[in-house]
Amino acid sequence: MNAIGFVRRVRRSLLACAAVLVTGAAACSPGYVLRGAYEQSKILLARRDISSVIEDPSTSPDNREKLRVVLEAREFSERIGLNPGGSFKSFAEVSRDPLAWVVVASRRDAFAMYTWWFPIVGAVPYKGFFDKGDAEAQVKELQGHGFEASMRGTEAFSTLGWFDDPVVSTTLKNAPSRIANTVIHESVHTTVWIPGSVPFNESLANFVGSQGAVALFSERVKRCREMGQSCGDDEKRLAAAQREYAFQFELAELVETLFASLETLYNNPGLTSEEKIAQRGKVFDSIMQPFRQRFPNLQILKEVNNADIIQLKLYLSNIWLFRELFIRRDQDWGAFMNAIREVQKKMEDENSSDPFALLQDIVRR
Repeated sequence: MNAIGFVRRVRRSLLACAAVLVTGAAACSPGYVLRGAYEQSKILLARRDISSVIEDPSTSPDNREKLRVVLEAREFSERIGLNPGGSFKSFAEVSRDPLAWVVVASRRDAFAMYTWWFPIVGAVPYKGFFDKGDAEAQVKELQGHGFEASMRGTEAFSTLGWFDDPVVSTTLKNAPSRIANTVIHESVHTTVWIPGSVPFNESLANFVGSQGAVALFSERVKRCREMGQSCGDDEKRLAAAQREYAFQFELAELVETLFASLETLYNNPGLTSEEKIAQRGKVFDSIMQPFRQRFPNLQILKEVNNADIIQLKLYLSNIWLFRELFIRRDQDWGAFMNAIREVQKKMEDENSSDPFALLQDIVRR
């Protein structure tokens, strides 16, 4: 299977300073904030109502259909208890691809990520840049401090409801199943965000986005068949959404194995830092080789990089726990989201530090 689609989902990391653009806080340098505000304002000023874009004769048939998927995914998000607010009602053409760059970093001899702190979102292990040169400079600075850094392009981001985010032209380059996934994923972020709990926030959105895309296209196929129409296109989109859904669980299992095996090496008190770094490649290759044989087109994890591994883990932490909750709630989206809101409330009221432990208690009871 080609894993590019899932990688793009991961690379769509939230631009952490989006909230800073609103608060004007000093967590970012003035130049960073000003550049971010300028680029964000350009996107907002370029917005056009999706309905008018669909009706525009100059819009290609492919983009017209994809924009219909955006609106349908937005409506689906509302039906399952999410709150997209005013987002995804508009479209914005952007002049660059990728839209922005996201930087992550970790020590080479340990899974210890470099983090940035911002108001609203709290501590986050990634930072977004609209300028590639600025991102490269950040990577160089982090490497100078001994960190292993990774820089990836992102096609979209969420401002957590502070602005009415449009769907951007870079997102429309994806297949309909991935576009639906993106809209639902970002709608989760505007509905539930627990400050300082990035693995929970992102893994929740990842599960709901992929499960939601399967449900949306299942509905499309059902309606199509009931009307006695040809359903070939929607059947292909459903199949794609199902493949992406299944693959994320396989990748999650791989990442957990990689993380556990390398962490055992890194925590070995009998080895020096240099010895750990020298030996980690063998551990990585022994685990990755059979996975690559099954997925020869895999575009990620080509070499050992702690920042890359942790970034994947952030998006795939305990996703089977979300799946178990969904099943135990009889695949009822309302009941599922009520449980998630219960976790959020307990985090706020009880000052707990582990939303996954709270979720597990809810699932098991």
